[in-house]
Amino acid sequence: MSDMQVEVTRDYAFAAETVWGVLADFGDLSWADNPSTEVIGSGPGMIRRIRMPGLAPIDEVLDAIDHPARELSYSIPRGLPMPVRDYAAHIRVESLAPDACRVRWSATATPIGVSAEDAGKIIEGAYGQMLVWLEERLQQS
Repeated sequence: MSDMQVEVTRDYAFAAETVWGVLADFGDLSWADNPSTEVIGSGPGMIRRIRMPGLAPIDEVLDAIDHPARELSYSIPRGLPMPVRDYAAHIRVESLAPDACRVRWSATATPIGVSAEDAGKIIEGAYGQMLVWLEERLQQS
């Protein structure tokens, strides 16, 4: 049972399908400031193993993906770089207009050694940065 829930949203002046096209390619984090990602498997159950200097490898597992609904969920069973356990995340891209959409990135987790509020702020900060990188990638396309 998780003790913490966060959601970060960001609106983009791009079609939902364009934004989903980047996020749905779960194994490709080239749009994020990520030095190295190894992909193990494909589809639900696949792992994107992220390697960052000074950290143990982070395994993010694609738990489910629904292309028509433009949503996916993933968990991090190994190498979680935040003070939480039982981490589960969900990303959804909602169409607002032909050239506008909203990304909702949410997570639940159980904090370890910090308050739910502090753990939530750490995750919100990480998601906020990822959404900035996503916008930068979209603007380059």
